Amino acid sequence: MHYCTGTAQAYFSGTQYANYADTHGYIVVYPDAPDSGGCWDVHSTGTLTHDGGGDSLAIASMVRYAISNYGVDPSLVFATGTSSGAMMTNVLMGAYPDLFAAGSAFSGVPYGCFAGASMWNSQCAQGQLTKTAQQWGDQARSGYPGFNGTRPKFQFWHGSADTTLYPQNFFEDIKQWTNVFGVSQTPSSNQTNNPIANYWRASFGPNVQAIYANGVGHTVPERVDDVMAWFGLTNTKPGNNPSNPPTTSNPPTTSNPPSTSNPPTTTPTTTVPTNPPTGGTVPHWGQCGGIGWTGGTGESSAL
Repeated sequence: MHYCTGTAQAYFSGTQYANYADTHGYIVVYPDAPDSGGCWDVHSTGTLTHDGGGDSLAIASMVRYAISNYGVDPSLVFATGTSSGAMMTNVLMGAYPDLFAAGSAFSGVPYGCFAGASMWNSQCAQGQLTKTAQQWGDQARSGYPGFNGTRPKFQFWHGSADTTLYPQNFFEDIKQWTNVFGVSQTPSSNQTNNPIANYWRASFGPNVQAIYANGVGHTVPERVDDVMAWFGLTNTKPGNNPSNPPTTSNPPTTSNPPSTSNPPTTTPTTTVPTNPPTGGTVPHWGQCGGIGWTGGTGESSAL
């Protein structure tokens, strides 16, 4: 799912998911946001509710169509997106846990963070909307009341220098999804300089993984190999539909895991900014940083 001001075609051209689909034999669908600004509806009651309407239902309908008409294995359906598309990935994890096995979100916000707003919510975007883990977890569970099946595991990425969607949203994500899975906010495994220098990867059990990119703004560039590994698709080939896709192992544990209330400080080569950083007031269509966009920080999208 594309970023705000983006299109399905732009995300197709700007990422490697289609090329990997040819190599690994999966179907990839690129939805296109119907809003005139190219942003996803991640705020309305309908989109936040299972089968309630809005953009999330349109995407869910695409998934259901693919399952019905293209022989898609319903146990191997995944969602990923960038910025506004990352927000929608969060929405799908909460509103449609019955359809997805896993998600990976690059530079988004927690499920429901924009709830009740218009297309833009400055309080959420600037990291000022903070809740307890229980409150966030209850909000995610409200997307599909009564659901008692297996929830999709979730991986999310965020940059420490993001002044469009402030990095406090990363820590609110940790609160939300650790609560949904009933695990501690203290990482069960924690590794610096992973997957590349100045990134920090932490796992909170097998179902929640958080990657913090020190010094990176909005947005964290997509890392398709990591997404494929998280989805368990690394070793698939055309015509080979695994009944038990491989899972990724937890990275080795290091001492003194960072707190979830402040940015981690274990990566030695980068000075972590104040959390959330100052500045970065973003206009209405700042959701979030398309190609050539020069909003809050003057940075363009990573695509």
